[in-house]
Amino acid sequence: MSKPYKQHIGRYIKAKDQNKPHLMESVFTQNATLSMKVDSDNIAFPSETAGLDEITAVLIRGFNQSYENIYTLCLTDTWQQRDCEVSCRWLVAMTEKSSGLVRVGFGEYHWVFAREGLNLVSQLTIVIDDMQLFPVEQQSEIMDCFENLSYPWAVTADVLESMSEVAALGEVCSNIQR
Repeated sequence: MSKPYKQHIGRYIKAKDQNKPHLMESVFTQNATLSMKVDSDNIAFPSETAGLDEITAVLIRGFNQSYENIYTLCLTDTWQQRDCEVSCRWLVAMTEKSSGLVRVGFGEYHWVFAREGLNLVSQLTIVIDDMQLFPVEQQSEIMDCFENLSYPWAVTADVLESMSEVAALGEVCSNIQR
């Protein structure tokens, strides 16, 4: 794993999960682009976003207006790097501010880093393979599961072991292993 790339990705996760938009300028180039491929009816994003300010508006400001208790995990054993491109699987758990419903989703990140300067992100593609909804009554159990995992970098086997202790997450576990 390239240490600078890992630091940029970790900073992005911190910015998104902890509502820290000021961190985004140390992650993305001014002209960066974001592509979203969403294969779930349970969440929506614009398919294309261009520029640091717009990416920050979508991934940080807008996202954090709707969600809280956000835990995003990058699965280190899925990390693939080729030159200035990195991809890895991710998993997220969060709660809806308005309803308390829990969302657990997973997919892939595809990062392209600029070759010059600070090696900031010039292109990010986020693939959302699935986003499951769970009732408010399961919030504590599911969020405790994520609180006890290594954050934001985790190993798939550890995640699956922890999630297997929460019966409601059985389908998510099965889908992650595919």
